[in-house]
Amino acid sequence: MSRVWFNGALHIGALPLDPRERGLLLGDGIFETILVLNRTPLWANMHLARMEGAAKELGLGFDRDGLDDAIATILDGIDETHHVLRITLTRGAAVRGLGANGGVPTLILLLDRFDPDLMFQPVTLATSSFRRNPWSVTSRLKTVSYIDNIAAAREAASRGLEDALMLNTEGAVACSTIANVFLLKGGMLSTPAREHGILTGVMRQALIAAAGQLDITTEERAIQPQELISADAVFLTNSLRFIRPVKSLDLQPLAMADLGHLVNALCETARLQCGRDPRLI
Repeated sequence: MSRVWFNGALHIGALPLDPRERGLLLGDGIFETILVLNRTPLWANMHLARMEGAAKELGLGFDRDGLDDAIATILDGIDETHHVLRITLTRGAAVRGLGANGGVPTLILLLDRFDPDLMFQPVTLATSSFRRNPWSVTSRLKTVSYIDNIAAAREAASRGLEDALMLNTEGAVACSTIANVFLLKGGMLSTPAREHGILTGVMRQALIAAAGQLDITTEERAIQPQELISADAVFLTNSLRFIRPVKSLDLQPLAMADLGHLVNALCETARLQCGRDPRLI
């Protein structure tokens, strides 16, 4: 059963949202999704720092101390298994007009169980017809305006594939609908740079740090779609799934070099935070 924290306290039942709520009407808000293991939100400081930066850029009220208290409240008394914590912050209710300032920001925390069998699973990709705009704020920040990603995911599902590879407006690789993209070639890790229309994911940053500890060089650059076909391995990263090898792109099989060293490094980093290996149920 879900646990909900809403504007100051744990809440049971339907939320009393104002009909002028800008998150609902306009997608005027931001969010973070965090894996919780052993009652510990993993990489929490990185997630909340990213959220605070986005709030500042968009002019949303952000109370870090209040948010820390809300997280502690919603996690209090839960068991030690895998959970997913979704934090949503919006501008709140306001008068009509795109440039209007909201009143009190709306803060919602939602806690659900997470199935660890979803982690590390290979994935099939379909190249999407929807493009990421590198100049758009919705590409750089984790906003609740997710309609491009939703459309791409539905397009991939209509082809019987699990996720979509999204290119940017220049035709270079950007991301999947829910993850960053990496390719491994000759011992070098490559991933699209921020200016190519990506969200700089927390797990992406953790993977780059882990690779450095393994003396693996990582480069952030423009990646062309054809490079994925000739790579030793292609994989996705996000905060819930960690690493997902890509086994095919548009039904064409891809090479799948062993990524165990990277998986082990990420899991060890997680274990140091929460005292448990994420692979152990």
